[in-house]
Amino acid sequence: MAARKKKVRLDDDERNRKKKAVAREIAAQVMQGETSGNMRSTGLVKGSIVRLKMENFMIYDSCEFRPGQHLNVLIGPNGTGKSTIVCAICLGLAGKTSLLGRSKEVGEFVKYGHNHAKLEVELCNPGGRNTVIRREITRQGNTSTWFVNGNRKTLREVEETVANHSVQLSNLCQFLPQDKVVEFAKMSKQELLESTEKSVGQPELYEYHQKLKNSRNKEKQLISSHKEEKERLEKLQQKNSRLEADVQRFNERQRHLEIIAMLEKKRPWVEYDLCRRKYIELKDKRDKLHKEFKEAQKVNAPLQKQLNDINVKIKTLDVQLKGKSDEIRQLANTASKKHDGIEKLVDDAIQVQEELKEKQEEEEKRKKKINDWKKQLEAWQRELEEMGEEDSVQPEVDHINQQCREINDKVRKIDAGMEIISRDRSDYKTEIKRHKDMLKKLNDLKDQRLKALKQRHKDTANAVEWLRANKHQFKGVIHEPMALVIDMHNREHAKFIEMHIPGNDLRAFVCEDAEDMEKFLHEMRDNQHLRINAVKSPQQHISTFHPRRSIENLRQWGFTCYLKDLFESPDAVMSYLCKFQRIHEVPLGTQYTNENIDQVIAESGLRHFYTPQHNYVIRQSRYGNKSISSRCTAVGDAQLLYNSIDPNNKRELEEQLQEAERQLHQGEVRYNELKKERQMYAEEDNKLRERKKQLQKTRDRRRAVIHNIRAKQDSISRNEAEGLNLENEERKAQKQIVKINEKKLKLVIDLQEVIKKCLEANKDKVRIALHQALAYSERSQYEAQIREGSQQLQNLKLEFERATEQKDIAKQEGNRLINIAKQKTGTDGSGQLPNELKEAFSQYPGTLEEIDDMIHHERARADCFFETEPSVVKEYDQRKLEIAKLTVEVENKKRLLEEHQHEIADLKNKWLDPLQELIAVISDRFSHFFKYMGCAGEVDLYKGDNEEDYDKYGIRIRVKFRKTENLRELTSSYQSGGERSVSTILYMMALQELNRCPFRVVDEINQGMDHNNERKVFELVVKTACRNCTSQYFLITPKLLPNLSYGPKMSVLCVYNGHWMMQHSSWNIKEFCRKRALLDTS
Repeated sequence: MAARKKKVRLDDDERNRKKKAVAREIAAQVMQGETSGNMRSTGLVKGSIVRLKMENFMIYDSCEFRPGQHLNVLIGPNGTGKSTIVCAICLGLAGKTSLLGRSKEVGEFVKYGHNHAKLEVELCNPGGRNTVIRREITRQGNTSTWFVNGNRKTLREVEETVANHSVQLSNLCQFLPQDKVVEFAKMSKQELLESTEKSVGQPELYEYHQKLKNSRNKEKQLISSHKEEKERLEKLQQKNSRLEADVQRFNERQRHLEIIAMLEKKRPWVEYDLCRRKYIELKDKRDKLHKEFKEAQKVNAPLQKQLNDINVKIKTLDVQLKGKSDEIRQLANTASKKHDGIEKLVDDAIQVQEELKEKQEEEEKRKKKINDWKKQLEAWQRELEEMGEEDSVQPEVDHINQQCREINDKVRKIDAGMEIISRDRSDYKTEIKRHKDMLKKLNDLKDQRLKALKQRHKDTANAVEWLRANKHQFKGVIHEPMALVIDMHNREHAKFIEMHIPGNDLRAFVCEDAEDMEKFLHEMRDNQHLRINAVKSPQQHISTFHPRRSIENLRQWGFTCYLKDLFESPDAVMSYLCKFQRIHEVPLGTQYTNENIDQVIAESGLRHFYTPQHNYVIRQSRYGNKSISSRCTAVGDAQLLYNSIDPNNKRELEEQLQEAERQLHQGEVRYNELKKERQMYAEEDNKLRERKKQLQKTRDRRRAVIHNIRAKQDSISRNEAEGLNLENEERKAQKQIVKINEKKLKLVIDLQEVIKKCLEANKDKVRIALHQALAYSERSQYEAQIREGSQQLQNLKLEFERATEQKDIAKQEGNRLINIAKQKTGTDGSGQLPNELKEAFSQYPGTLEEIDDMIHHERARADCFFETEPSVVKEYDQRKLEIAKLTVEVENKKRLLEEHQHEIADLKNKWLDPLQELIAVISDRFSHFFKYMGCAGEVDLYKGDNEEDYDKYGIRIRVKFRKTENLRELTSSYQSGGERSVSTILYMMALQELNRCPFRVVDEINQGMDHNNERKVFELVVKTACRNCTSQYFLITPKLLPNLSYGPKMSVLCVYNGHWMMQHSSWNIKEFCRKRALLDTS
């Protein structure tokens, strides 16, 4: 034990001696002036940071410091302002707030209680005066004012100035703030390549890459365009080659058709010439026949006069014969009327006899009907005697009516009760349905939340579905992710819970048993390859977590509850959140809290609380007068927990549902009892009604029989009184028949007189007809004589008329043919053929027969060729022109493509060779660093599936941290956080000696490393960043391991914050070092 203590003392003495030696060396350098601003800037490259000044920025009132030209290690406790320096560098050099991963508004970076902040960054410019960039930020309105070397500038001008100094804040290879460390591993290969090109490559390397990508895109377009036009050209050529034979046949056919057209033009002229000659012959024949007809007319004139006289006589006899015919017709009509009158009188006599017969038959029927009614009357009287008296039925009917009324009263009461129960049942069913619908809506909210979770974290949602189907595999309870089991009392408060609980915890499954958690993670991660989180619930029961201060004590500052009171969840989940997120000690305030925030921070003693719009974290310095600083963050909208179920509402709905179902069941039981009772009364009522019906039927039958007897007696009396006297009727009929016969006799005498007159008129008509026949005979004789004498005249007339008609037809045909001929040949009105047509017609036959034979022959030859559509030939010719034009275009594009490909090849050689050499150097340095760490790593150029797709080129980092595994590509999912941090910083160190950027910033990258890796990485950083010709390096960390190796070229900047700190303007490092050196010497 004593030996060990002695060894510890010796180690401490050795460490103290080393510290004193380093202090003396630094003091000597300071005394020689090497730490002055001008001296420090002499070794800096263009764009390195010479000086940084902050006023009212985040937690700083005023601060100014000058970093070293090599490695600068900024160290200090959490909350003292290390990352604030990183923010100042970014925002002071026109960087975007999004690069920091903090507030989006620049006004939020102004220190609380102030409205203005100022940043001033001095960049090294070895060729002249250093560049000083000043940014003045105004919280109100989130505005900024820019100055470069004292001159006011626009943001774009400042960005150009920063770019001219090779500063690339958006490049994670140069600027890696704390909240962006994880994004380095998430960078794609392509993004990493471009960032590396910008960071360490020659200026033209990145430009060549971009030109190659653009040229490749243009090449694809040219190839596609050339291919499309070439294919189109081939298709056009194929189409024309298929049509070429058809076009030749079409041309040959057209030649034969042209011959046919010429023959068809000549044919109407030949026809016209033949028709003209025929017309002249017919005209001469007509004139000759006209002369012969005039001579024959002079011979037949006397016979015609005698024929005209006999025709007059025949007309007179026709008039007389027509008059007699009219007279005879009138007499015949009169005789017909007399005859019709006689027949009518005969019909009247017959009708009188038939009417008498009908009356006799009706009388017999009446007597028979009366006898039948009397027999029926006797049967009803016997039936009435058998029924008995009516007085014995009515008392029993009244008694039955009384019983029915009593039963009906009971049934009405039962019906009223059943109606009330039915209404209640309907109301209960409606209420049950409403409660179930509301519960379903509440459950649907959970499904909506699961869908939202699936959109953001598919693996977690898949794990939830698997767990729901496999809960039986675990002995304890595994709760679904907190985002699904937390039920907000008021969903407007969901934003506070989502902001307070980290995203990893919201997505985490909560296991009550450690073995279940191990088994579940093994299944999810190893078997199903799902990236999920799971945590073990604490052993403490939820009842053991109590706030240190009652909420009643905080109401004076507007606080109403703790975060724990805003929601409900399973006890295991609530215990976990209380233990690790302290939700039972973080209160929620009101608008009053927000309005009096200064008083709340100063008097309440709270270190963490929420207001309706902000989250406040209060820190108290452990040094000096323990000054208080606060950080305010805006509370964003909820994403997952907004769709929440109010557990109190759910319990109330479930209780109301159970009560409604119980009431419904009781109502149904009572309803069935009343239904049975009503059925019993209904059956008894039916029996009474049946008996009453029988009694009423007997009574009604008796009344009906009595009524029928009375009615039938009345009918018999009426029918006996309506009897006929048949003798009187017979005498009346005989008198009517005598009168009819007298009228009939008179009409017969008149008919005989009319018939006699008709016979005399017929005799006169016969006599006139005989004279008429003699006249017709004489006319026939004259006509025969005239016909015999004028047969020659008639023949001459017919021949003359025929000749005239033939002449006119020939003339019309000639006119028609000449018009057709003119139309066919397009000849004008003169009717003369042009000389060219005469010459063309002379080559072909001159007769119609020969012309028709030649047309038939040429048409047959034309028909031997398949008829091609003219549109096909037109399409062929147009396509031929298009092929010629397209051939030129294809050749031009082929030439342009070849020239562009030569340009790409030249550009690729300029870009790829230097890039491969650069990546080889980076890989060599990266492998060397990993080998120093006891691990393995390499960097290579990833070219994708097609080496010509330059947008797919990227840098692939492959690492292995254990001997048993192979090199694996660095991703954001496979390696652990510490492994990613080591890989990130070693890659950036590999770039350090090659880097063109003036400075590099890495913020708290060592937080995920173990002590061994952190020590080795720090040693590598010191060796690499402290070499000559390297860029400035800023490494920000809240702590350092003991006994690390330090180099003389590195600067350690200790960041402190507190009320008793000396103003930076009063600090004199030369005097401090001088006194320290003297103190160590003494």
